[in-house]
Amino acid sequence: MIHAGDDDDDDDDNDADDQDGVWPENLPALTAFMRIQTQWVVAGVGMAGLLTIGLNYACAKAGLELAGIDVTPDLWDDILVIEAGAVPALNESTS
Repeated sequence: MIHAGDDDDDDDDNDADDQDGVWPENLPALTAFMRIQTQWVVAGVGMAGLLTIGLNYACAKAGLELAGIDVTPDLWDDILVIEAGAVPALNESTS
């Protein structure tokens, strides 16, 4: 499951896991997402450019299957969490 960062500002924990930026339990979801990161549904919004709507789930499913990634319900939920964070970031330049 994807975990939100905690609010604890304890900088005394400088072990190697903290330096990666990706918790080990989140690596499967990130790896899967990186395989389908080009499968976005976008819409033209006139002179403003493009608006990212979200992932094309049919294409994402095909990409994950072709990559040999077994998508469990938990993994899919984690991919959707990443998508939910990526969509606003991708649309920042159009707002």
